[in-house]
Amino acid sequence: MLAIGLSYNKMKSIIYEDNNIIICHKPAGMLVQSERSFDVDLESALKTYLFEKKEVPKVHVINRLDRPVSGLVLFAKNKDYAAKLSREMQNKGICKEYYAVVCGSMRENKGILQNYLIKDAKTNTSKITNSSDTGAKEAKLEYEAVATKKVVENGEELEVTLVRIHLITGRHHQIRVQFAGIGNPLLGDTKYNPRYAGKKGWQNIALCSYHLEFLGKNFQIKPSGDGFAYFEKELETI
Repeated sequence: MLAIGLSYNKMKSIIYEDNNIIICHKPAGMLVQSERSFDVDLESALKTYLFEKKEVPKVHVINRLDRPVSGLVLFAKNKDYAAKLSREMQNKGICKEYYAVVCGSMRENKGILQNYLIKDAKTNTSKITNSSDTGAKEAKLEYEAVATKKVVENGEELEVTLVRIHLITGRHHQIRVQFAGIGNPLLGDTKYNPRYAGKKGWQNIALCSYHLEFLGKNFQIKPSGDGFAYFEKELETI
C-alpha cells in the first residue's frame, strides 16, 4: 500500500503533473476515493502530497477505476480544468483504452459490445437489461483479441485471452459485466466470474487502464501483475 505524504511521490505513482492535472498509476487494490474505511485512497494521498508542496490540497477525479483494477487515473487540480475535462469526457474527447485477461477464447477476434446496464446499489453490481427498464444506461465498447494461451492456475489448466479494449461509454463495472455477458469473464473477478464465486472480499482483477489521450496529451503504461504475466511477450511493445 502506498504511504501518504512526500513518500507518495517517491513511489513514482505520479507519472505526470502540471498546473492543471495530475496523472497517477493506481495499483490494483487501492481505492481512488475514500469509502469511509481506514484504507489509504489515492485522492487523500494526493491532497496530502499537494499540501506538503504548499499547493492547494484539492483535486477532482475525472475517471474512476474499481478498487481491484489498476491503471491511469486523471485528476484536475482546479474547478475550471475539471469542468473542461468533464466536457471532453461527455463529448467522447478522452480516449480510454484497457487491457484485460479474460477466461476462454473469443468467438470473434474483433467486435463491438453494446448493451444496456442497470446498477444495483445494494449489491454494488450491474447487470445487462432491456433499454426500456428504469435506470438502464447504454454501454458500448470495442475490443480486439491479442492472443490466447493455455495456462495453469491453482493446478488446473485454463484457457485465457489477452484483450485490448476501447471504452466508448463509462458505466459501472461495464467491462466486467459485458465480457461476462458473452461468456468471457475477467480473470480474478469475484463478482462476475463463476470460477471465483464464494471467495470472500475482493482480489485483483486482470484489468488495466493502460492508455489515456486527451487535449493533445498521450499517456501509456504497461500492464503488470496477475494475469498479465502470462502475456509478457505480447505486452513488450507498449
